[in-house]
Amino acid sequence: YQNHEHQLIHYHFVSRQANLTVNTLKQPLKAAAVGIFCLNQDASQVLLVKQFRLPLNDYIYGSPAGLIDPGETVEQTIQREIQEETGYQHVTVQQIFKPSYSTPGITDGAITQAICVITDATPGKAHLEAAEALDAVWVDRQTAQSILDHEKVSGRTQLLLWQWVNHGLMLH
Repeated sequence: YQNHEHQLIHYHFVSRQANLTVNTLKQPLKAAAVGIFCLNQDASQVLLVKQFRLPLNDYIYGSPAGLIDPGETVEQTIQREIQEETGYQHVTVQQIFKPSYSTPGITDGAITQAICVITDATPGKAHLEAAEALDAVWVDRQTAQSILDHEKVSGRTQLLLWQWVNHGLMLH
């Protein structure tokens, strides 16, 4: 691309868009994925996933998340991803945020964050893909603080987890 001084700049980034052009990069923001911050019914625990991530060659704590399939709503994606990754089937969506960029220096991909309540007492069977290595874990505030202090945590989860540990979350 040409910068504001009309210099030709070569820049590499990752995109999920097919037929990417300079004009499609300026399209209205649409999320390709959803990140799901899940609480239990009395908000005393949060559901995290400890997942192996190849670029790190290690496990990292995060929130359940996944790509939005074509024709699927954000709410449908939330239900499907929670069931697939954790086995829980009863999810009440409390808040869906507008899409935002998580790593705009490397990708044009946007994610929609959601806060949900899991109303199941026990999970069913998770349905992980062959490339997924993850465990769903419920943690209380003390354990969450220890994870924040000592473990690898995804950025989007880190901020919501810190807020929950230190101030709770305001649900409507």
